[in-house]
Order: sequence, then structure tokens, then C-alpha cells
Amino acid sequence: MTEPLRCVKPDRVITGWDFSTGGVKCLAFDLDGRTVAEVRLPTDLWRGDVDDTGRLVEPELHELNLMQLEGQARATVRELAGQLRKLGLLEKWLAGGISATHHTAGRIDRNHNQIRRAICWNDQTLRQYRRRGERRLGGKAAVKRLMGGPWADRYTLSHLVKDEEILSSADWKRTVRILPHGPLSAGYLTGNFDVISISAAASTGILDLRRIRWCPQMLEALASKEYRRLARKQLPRLIDQNEPIGPLAEHLAVEVGMDPKRVPLIFPTSDDQQAGLVGGGAVDDGELAVILGNSAVVNSSSHQIPTRDNLDVMRLNWRPFLWMRCYNNGAQFVDQIVKPRPGWKQSEWNRLEDEARRCPPGCGGVAVMPFLNPEPSLGIEKPSTQWTPAEPTRRGVRRRASLEAVAYLIALGVRAHEQAGQRIAQITVSGGIARSDLMCEILATVLDRPLRRLVSDEGPALGAAVTALAAMESYLRGQRGIKAPYSVADAVDVLVKFRRRPARPNEKWRDIYRTELQKFEQRLQQLAKRKH
Repeated sequence: MTEPLRCVKPDRVITGWDFSTGGVKCLAFDLDGRTVAEVRLPTDLWRGDVDDTGRLVEPELHELNLMQLEGQARATVRELAGQLRKLGLLEKWLAGGISATHHTAGRIDRNHNQIRRAICWNDQTLRQYRRRGERRLGGKAAVKRLMGGPWADRYTLSHLVKDEEILSSADWKRTVRILPHGPLSAGYLTGNFDVISISAAASTGILDLRRIRWCPQMLEALASKEYRRLARKQLPRLIDQNEPIGPLAEHLAVEVGMDPKRVPLIFPTSDDQQAGLVGGGAVDDGELAVILGNSAVVNSSSHQIPTRDNLDVMRLNWRPFLWMRCYNNGAQFVDQIVKPRPGWKQSEWNRLEDEARRCPPGCGGVAVMPFLNPEPSLGIEKPSTQWTPAEPTRRGVRRRASLEAVAYLIALGVRAHEQAGQRIAQITVSGGIARSDLMCEILATVLDRPLRRLVSDEGPALGAAVTALAAMESYLRGQRGIKAPYSVADAVDVLVKFRRRPARPNEKWRDIYRTELQKFEQRLQQLAKRKH
């Protein structure tokens, strides 16, 4: 039975930030789960130098300037405070949570200024460094013995192996903190750069996932003893989910006209996978959350480590394991196949949806491989958006084929969860592509399961707000001596709302998609064998 709120007043406002490499959002929710204010800002990534022809010298690079991140944190507070003031809700703003990309991390000095840009989750230069570090540790089996799970290319530890090659000794020495995207964002909001959540630490490749503590033996991936010593010193302190990182910084409060003594508390951050899981309402064993954002993700939680090594493994702030299959190819791939023009109105999106729906399931045998970016989890080392049998020109066909390709990826991810021991009770779907009724119907049919759809499309931002509500209520209960616990699942029941009708499989499409999924797997095997 759900535990009710006892300390958080019903008229309070909770915010959730979503710092991604595609943009930044900050949404304010009332305790009926309604969005009452929102801010959306762009993110510009650094892609490296260009040659005389204007082409990128290293197209694999994806990096985020930390000064831009600081500006985004400040600007979201400024804009949100203005909106809440107009609504008469500014003084009701009680707490905030943060979601941020789980494998983006940078370096700062004693003044919290950038030493190195944050290397992003989709930076394709990291594979060679992960392999190099893994060899030094004794291979994949040795990594699993040390930390309890696999080391993915995009983990922070891969960044450190790369830093050993490209960063000067002076920059290593003047680094005060090595921090992922979330703790950096929280630092710019509160001034506290010295702590990290379990969720964010689990994305570094340096956390012992079983004991929930730093694993200094993983730093043996670095060749230099001195750099190993420095890296260990530069790691922040692990923090409990219900311990505030701090209040909104006084200088921010002054700038936006808030009383510094009556500002929201900011609580430990979620990597975007944890936030997407929570925002999808999937917090118990057997509940899967599919997040269809820039990346396409299948997440679940369990009190057990997966029985197979076919998934990434992390830890949630409230201690269970997070099982994850994260694909580099989601909305970015879909939008590349049919490029939306800037400023498209909803009517234009509806027209594209109608054109795609008029195409038959399976697009009459037309299919595309969805690898705008490499996909290491499937053995795809280089991009491929190859069409079969030939590339179509009709945008309805292109749109539907791209949605079907993402649905096949998700099906493989769901299967991996089942193979690793997850017994699936329900699947929820959220994210930008999930706004499409057609996409949800295709995915439900490919999976042959009903999909619960959220009222809100903002999975990570909503998930961040849910964790902040749970932490705030727990924090207040601790102060008042109330022993009854308040869980994240309790907060989900307050803020996460589902549509009345789930997306259901289309019986007329079922056999076609069963066949097309098999064909997709055959093409995938052929592509992986090429090792191009």
C-alpha cells in the first residue's frame, strides 16, 4: 500500500532538470503531476577542428564545454523563477532533482572552472582507450571480478585512460574534481562539487557495484602510478539519496530575487537511465522502461545482478541494480532519415505520421539499418544506414521504416533482459519518439505486449522530480523523528500518471513483424561480421 505524504505540503512545487547532450529542460510539477512551468534551452557540442574543406578532422569527437553547462544551470533558474513568480508559486518551490547523461564527464580546478571539456556518452574515440585499460587490468573477466559488472566504452574510466595520453601533467595536477554531468550540474546550482550520487558513480567504471564504494583497483587501468594517485584523490564523496547536496546557491537566489533562506533544496542526481526508469514508473522487479530519446534505451531494476554479461549494470540511488541496454541510435537516427525543418508545427508532424501510417507494415520489404552511430553492444563498429533493397524517396516510407528499425532494436534489448533473468511483468514507454501513436503501435506489435504510456513525455525530467520528492519527504521525516519510510515507489504514485489506454499489438501486423524482425537479425549478423 502506498505511503502518503506527511511532511511535504500539498501546494508545494517540485522541479526536475534534464541535462542532456541534445538540450536542457527544467520542469516544475505540482503534486498532482501536472507541469506548471518549463524551460527548454539548446546544447551546442564541440565536434573538433575542421579541415580546409570544412569537414571535421575527427568526426568521432563529442564534447561539452563546462562553461556552457554553468550558463545553462544559471539560465534555467532565472527563467523558471520568473515563470513561477508570475504564477504566484515561487515561494512554493520546495525541492529539485537532476537527471543528466550518465557517461558524460569533465574536469574542474579549485575555482570550479573547466580544465577539460566533458567527454560525451556518444564520443566514438573512447573504444581504443577502454580496450587498452581493460588489457592492463587482465581482461573482461578481471573487470567483472573487481567491480561486479562490465566496463563500457563510454564510462569515465575510459576518459581517464584517454587523458593519460592527451592531457598534460600540469592539468592532471591542477584538477580538483573529476565529475560526471549530473554532479557538475548540481555543483553549478548549489556550489557543492564535492559529492556524487550512487547512480552517477555507477556510470564511472570505478565503483564497486556490489559494495557501493570506490574501487581503486580499477584505476590500475592507468599506466602511471602518479596519475592513479591523483585520480583517486580527485574522486568526490558518495552521498546517500536522502542527503541534500545543498540549497540553491545564494548568488543564484539573489540574482532571481529569492530569499536565500527560503530556496529549494537540491538532492542527489540521477543518471538519465535511473531518471528514465523512474519517470516511466518502473521501480520494481519485472518492470521495464523503454525510453525513446536521442538514444534508445531498455531499462529495468532488480535486487540481483544479471545472470549474463549482455547488459550494462549500474546501481540506483536506493540500492537495487539497474539493468540497461542503451543504444546510441534513437531519435537522432529517425530525424536523420526524414529531417524535420526547424519550427515544424504539430500539423506538419501529424501529416508525416499519416503518410507513414498509410504505408503497409514492413514497408513492402523496404528496410533500413539504424546505425547512424556505431553500436558496440551489437558488434557494429562503424555507422551504417544501409537500405534494403534500395533507398526510397517517399518520406512516409522512410519514416515508417526508421520507426520499425528502432522497434527491432528495442525488441533485442527486451530479449536481452529476459535472457539475463528478468521476468517481465509490464513495459512502459516514454521519450520524444513515444509521442507517436504509430511508433507505440509498431513497438507493441513487435514486442507482442501492451505498452503503458505516460501522460507526460518528459521521462527523465519527471523521474528527477520524483526522486527529489521522495528525498525531500524522507529528509523532513528524519528531521521530525518520523520512522515510517517513504520510498521512490511512493513518490511515483504521486507524480507519474499513465494514459487510460495502453498501446496494444495490432493483430493484423503481428505475423509480418515477426518475419521482419527475423530478417533484421539476419542483416544485423551479416553487418557485424563485416567488421568494417
